[in-house]
Amino acid sequence: MIATFTLLATLVTAPPVAAAELATEFWQVTPERSEKAWVVAMPTEKSRAVLLIPGLHVHPIHASKATRPDRRPWQEPKSELVKELAKDFDVFAFAYAQTVPVDVVPQLPGLRDAVVLLRKAGYKDIVLIGHSAGGLIARQFVEQYPDSGVTKVIAVGSPFAGSEVAKIKVGYPKVQAPFVRSLTPEARIAAMKMNTHPLGQQVEFACVVCKLKRVESDGLVFIRSQWPDDLQRLGVPAVLATVSHVDAMHHAETTKIIAKVAREKLARWAPAEVEKARTILFGEPKMK
Repeated sequence: MIATFTLLATLVTAPPVAAAELATEFWQVTPERSEKAWVVAMPTEKSRAVLLIPGLHVHPIHASKATRPDRRPWQEPKSELVKELAKDFDVFAFAYAQTVPVDVVPQLPGLRDAVVLLRKAGYKDIVLIGHSAGGLIARQFVEQYPDSGVTKVIAVGSPFAGSEVAKIKVGYPKVQAPFVRSLTPEARIAAMKMNTHPLGQQVEFACVVCKLKRVESDGLVFIRSQWPDDLQRLGVPAVLATVSHVDAMHHAETTKIIAKVAREKLARWAPAEVEKARTILFGEPKMK
């Protein structure tokens, strides 16, 4: 039985939403335990935990689904990603209702409470893996809570500089509009300007940049948005995965890439390494 913790988070003050409630869910994926056993159990011999955070999931027909935590198939025990990660980590997952701007989610207690539970259990390493908007949430979380105990963040296909697709005003329910609109380029630029918690050196960080052949995006997010200028200046490494945005967490080769990055020690890149990666990703000549 997978241990499930449903948390109701209340926001006291966090612009642009003055007060909000957000349903979240945190559960153990592998190894499976009863809730009672999980509460008192220590980590397995691996002593390392991964927490999976999903991104936007549009609900065009059933608006009520956006108001509840939504488990994704790649967060389940039989997914290729979980099976790869379970070789080295105990795997956990987080889900949240998508009714507030993405910037509000890491400010609410849900994710923070999940990380606290992992720390109290005794895990030495806690890795956040966020797909799409989940990568934004993971980044903002470690920026706001540098002493949280999170040791690494892996952002997969994350629109740090926004996505033009988020400008579309149809195809999703009104209740989900704040979340979708917070992913536009304009909203992300505004959020970056307001950020007073720069990414510190205490957390390892990597961007898995997803790209389709012969185009500069993964079908939804441009590659320059997935590895933006500010992360380049910080020397955050980027790893290329030839995969579409929607398939990133399912594709066999990509899941191996994610698991490899999760296992390995990540060091910030020197300027020369950043320039080399820019040449590979963007086709830009090296700076003299």
